[in-house]
Amino acid sequence: MALPKVTVRDREVVLLSGFERPKREQETPRSVLVIRDEDKLRRSVMKDRDAVAFGYVAGRWIASA
Repeated sequence: MALPKVTVRDREVVLLSGFERPKREQETPRSVLVIRDEDKLRRSVMKDRDAVAFGYVAGRWIASA
């Protein structure tokens, strides 16, 4: 399975965990993701400006790469 790339604060980052794809239904496009704690993700992206990948671990978004 390919890892999703999302745009946060005009930056494209890769999500390693902390997301879910909804069940496949006719109305749901494949590109829809449910992201845990989006506000925390935005703050983590601003804090770690050099990181390109993030994972959700123990209730926090961690810069991974």
